[in-house]
Amino acid sequence: MNDGTPVMPASPTRGTPLWALQGLCKSFPGVKANDRVSLELHAGEIHGLLGENGCGKSTLIKLLSGVIQPDAGAILHRGLPVRLADPTQARAYGVATVFQEFSLVPQLSVAENIFLGRHPSKWGGLRVDWPAIARGARDILAQLDIPIDPAARVADLSVAEQQLVEIAKALSQDAQLLILDEPTTALGLDEIAVLHRLLRRMKTRGVAILYISHRLDEVCELVDAVTILKDGEVASRSGETRLDVHAIVSRMVGGNLGEHYPKERHATTEVVLQARGLRTASRVRGASFDLRRGEVLGLGGVIGAGRTEIARALFGADLLEAGEVRLDGRVLRLHGPADAIRAGIALVPENRKFDGLFFNFFAGPNVTMANLGGVMHGPRLDHAQEARVTAGYIRELEITPLAQHKPVNQISGGNQQKVLIARWLFARSRVLILDEPTQGIDVGAKLAVYRLINRLTAAGKSIVLISSDHNELIAMSDRIAIVQHGRVTAVCDAADVRHADLVSASQAQREAPADPLIPEGVTT
Repeated sequence: MNDGTPVMPASPTRGTPLWALQGLCKSFPGVKANDRVSLELHAGEIHGLLGENGCGKSTLIKLLSGVIQPDAGAILHRGLPVRLADPTQARAYGVATVFQEFSLVPQLSVAENIFLGRHPSKWGGLRVDWPAIARGARDILAQLDIPIDPAARVADLSVAEQQLVEIAKALSQDAQLLILDEPTTALGLDEIAVLHRLLRRMKTRGVAILYISHRLDEVCELVDAVTILKDGEVASRSGETRLDVHAIVSRMVGGNLGEHYPKERHATTEVVLQARGLRTASRVRGASFDLRRGEVLGLGGVIGAGRTEIARALFGADLLEAGEVRLDGRVLRLHGPADAIRAGIALVPENRKFDGLFFNFFAGPNVTMANLGGVMHGPRLDHAQEARVTAGYIRELEITPLAQHKPVNQISGGNQQKVLIARWLFARSRVLILDEPTQGIDVGAKLAVYRLINRLTAAGKSIVLISSDHNELIAMSDRIAIVQHGRVTAVCDAADVRHADLVSASQAQREAPADPLIPEGVTT
């Protein structure tokens, strides 16, 4: 199947690679996703696969996982060509893949999802061995140090917890090759550290790991080698680029991005929003803080600290059991998101697929959904006006023009985030809550989101930023509120916050029991 592309010989010191891709090509209508891609994956090595969105990474791992078939080129296992006709056959060769899009069944338990499709049985296969499933799930979760009940229903878990279950599901298989596509997008530093420790243990046992992430600092700290893709081709082979963020960025985007966090400060002393003693049925236990005009207020904390739940309370998605939210000094009656939207509060959720966008719609309906009155002509929707509004935001926010004519599930994650932000700008929102806004998007798209945040604050908008990326949180915030057990324990200038402070707060969250009777105190 080789198309004549020169194949790099296996390194004499490392021996025959466990897997080798030679000159792989894959095209779809109108696009060549992979163009003569070659790389080697060795046992006991963590190999980074990097590149901007649309460079061909996802296509490549689907080829290696048996999801799709190459048009040309060869896939070799231990030096011999193989055909991975489907995912089942790939799994038989020891390939386990954690895709960026979850493959969990929401209505099943954590344990059922971990062993889905390979349930242990008894009585000659006549009955499922449920105790064995429960034990196996407890064991793998304990290895990962994941504090999740195996009997919990997946639909009741947070996005970050679902990500951990997805990882546990892949690791529970006796994998020889583990492919991880953006495994840490929803994880905090503690969870990332646990995952990386596990991956290093697997590496010492001879497992080959293909690791895909947009978090370049963690990639440089973890991997042994990197392959960089650009426009479907290999821009840098293993060993050609040093494991350094600036060197990798230069190869990925064809130039130096310079400042990764182009923070502009537009905060005033005017308080726009006040939260006092917020309490909900889900993890919020007396949170209090102020948000100023033109400010980015970061919420720092670990998974389960209550950051997302505070955001949902401000947006009216979770009803308040106690406390109040004031906007411009006026108490808001939040009986649901519609009340928050009318007041000018917007939420860009951490899971844009399920909670934010209508993936089967073009950008137009997604942009106008929260303010249909702005595109109505009498009792009818004015489609021409909707198209004009959308085109304006596409120009203003530099969204890909394809969004005008394609469902949003066919545009990149960075463009999807900008479509969501366009929705709230059209709804005339004054307070925007951004929950993990750069999750799963590439370096260039992150920079575009950061610049958009600057434009919003320069226009007098106020932003609540939730991010598990400590670099991002510190660099892009004006002040940071530390969240532990559903309460804000301190608020201070971002310039005074160190990584160690956030790590210490994370440790305190894990060690200290929640005490809902402690009164809230806010330091400004």
